[in-house]
Amino acid sequence: MRDLTFDSTNLYIRDRVQTFVDNVIIESVQDISRRWHSPQRHGDEPLIKQDKPWEHLIYFTYPNYTVLRDPRDGLFKAWYEDMEQIPGRFTKSHVHHRARQHYAESEDGITWTKPELDNVTVDGRRTNIVLGSDEYGEAHSGNYIIDPYPPTPDERFRVLFSHWWEDDAGSYTRIECAHSPDGKHWTLYDEYPRFGLSGPQLNDVSVLFYDDDSREFVQNTRHFLQWAGDINPRTPHSPSFMGTMQPHNSLVYNQRRVWQSRSHDFIHWSELVPVAATDEQDNLDESYYGMKQFRLGSINLATVGVFRGVDNEMEVQLLVSRDGIRWTNTNKRRPFLAPRGEGSWDAHMVSLTSAPIEVGDELYFYHGGTSAHHDWWLCDSETFPELPENDKPGNVKFGLGLAKLRKDGYAGLYANKMRLGTIVTRALISLGTELTINAGCAPGGSIKVEIADRMDEVVGNCSRENCDAFASDAVAHKITWKGDPTIPAGRESDVYWRKIRFFLDDAELYSFQFTGKEMDDRVSKQGTAEN
Repeated sequence: MRDLTFDSTNLYIRDRVQTFVDNVIIESVQDISRRWHSPQRHGDEPLIKQDKPWEHLIYFTYPNYTVLRDPRDGLFKAWYEDMEQIPGRFTKSHVHHRARQHYAESEDGITWTKPELDNVTVDGRRTNIVLGSDEYGEAHSGNYIIDPYPPTPDERFRVLFSHWWEDDAGSYTRIECAHSPDGKHWTLYDEYPRFGLSGPQLNDVSVLFYDDDSREFVQNTRHFLQWAGDINPRTPHSPSFMGTMQPHNSLVYNQRRVWQSRSHDFIHWSELVPVAATDEQDNLDESYYGMKQFRLGSINLATVGVFRGVDNEMEVQLLVSRDGIRWTNTNKRRPFLAPRGEGSWDAHMVSLTSAPIEVGDELYFYHGGTSAHHDWWLCDSETFPELPENDKPGNVKFGLGLAKLRKDGYAGLYANKMRLGTIVTRALISLGTELTINAGCAPGGSIKVEIADRMDEVVGNCSRENCDAFASDAVAHKITWKGDPTIPAGRESDVYWRKIRFFLDDAELYSFQFTGKEMDDRVSKQGTAEN
């Protein structure tokens, strides 16, 4: 069957940033290597940690926190879960109960405050709790999103979460959703959300994304029946959240996977479909815990939590997709963000549940972390006398950290000073009349650019010989030819086709973008059908 993941339609790029996390736009390279980059930690301590008398165990992991920057007031806003621990709910250990959602904010993204609001009081004191109370019950696994086109001002912020409550008849769980005008004061929807055939049932890991092209809410989640596969009853099974792995037998595939559902109104969601899962190239005990999706130019990226069941640890890997549905791994499955090991506050688990936030020339990745292992809440000192100190009840700590990455700097195409590197793109369709690059050069290094039509004929003055060499480091440098940034039209039949040839000397190219002309929905005067 033909692979439909990539085809010629991907070459229509308009004015969107083009990166090198896959090979779709590359026609050829010579003496070029791809370098992958990971965000670097900001400081050695978490930015948000447990420091209020009403906080019990703040819980920064999939999907229990969200960090957004509000485009209206410029504030960084964070929502996170706090869990009160009581003994004996599932095992002898202290496990979560009375999960509540808290709010924090920051002007610079570094220093955070926890405003004391009127929603919930504890011991007569105002708190930063925004969902969950003694009267209502628990609000667990909340994930938040800003609706850029809210139907009413009160629905600008939305949240999807698990409502847990108890009465004399038993314990109950239901997925609910709420809306808010400011992210601080929330109102439950009158109607409960429904997810295709699953109805109101869903697992408790939902990470939200807004698809601006289709104006749909997208959630990447877990199916409530994902562990329902038939297994041999004679096979010994221990209590585990890993699921059963039988290679090449999808009917028994019970490991954690990512399922996707879409909605226009946040209430009625489409049938869940699986979009990402570990495969034969992953280790037998690895599974996908949760996945945050976001856009970068023409592609979709995702930070997926990879849970290693035997080590009981979690790292983050980077996935890429052209359509937002079919996902592939990057960087040979090496971690995008990894736990730092013993002695660090994020020693054994990290997570990325929010899209990066652009701040100047950098991307801010807000990550959760803990020095505990995943199953801390299932263990207790009596049953497991060798339990690591950080996993013991009362010692478990989570926090919110920050890691920074160069804007669009996920992967760069690099040439050293020994040989001139060349990159040739496929013929790309864009109305742009100028070209901006994101690149860095070593001392003495440089980048030159040549623009051709799809017949490889140089367009106008845009030859390598005429190019003004770039010999610096910038996330947005406009290419010029003898001082002129203009890229003229090619031959009449190829008016909007652009093929780019980059020449790298001890330099690295991260991305490029056609600019300089207002983009519209026309491809060319003749269209592309005749070509």
